[in-house]
Amino acid sequence: MSNWTQLIPARIRTTLYVGFGVLSLAQSSVLAYSAAVQTPAPIWAVGAGAVLGVIGAAFGFVAAGNTDVTANKTVAVKLDASAVNARIDDVAAEYEGKHVAE
Repeated sequence: MSNWTQLIPARIRTTLYVGFGVLSLAQSSVLAYSAAVQTPAPIWAVGAGAVLGVIGAAFGFVAAGNTDVTANKTVAVKLDASAVNARIDDVAAEYEGKHVAE
């Protein structure tokens, strides 16, 4: 295996990522609600934030390790504006003076 993250099957990684997202959203929602109603945040929510922060770093590194950077090849495109400018000049010359009513 070229990548150590391939040891974790994709289906399990997906489940873990979604679970982490749901837990993070729930925890941050509880903290936001506590701040909005100006009540002390529950101790478990503060502790969960610390744990989720550490787990988030690990998940981020796993996700980054699973990103295929070889497929993102840069393609250089050379644009030549001279053809566009020539066509603009042709159209301008064709319609020059036609805006005046005859």
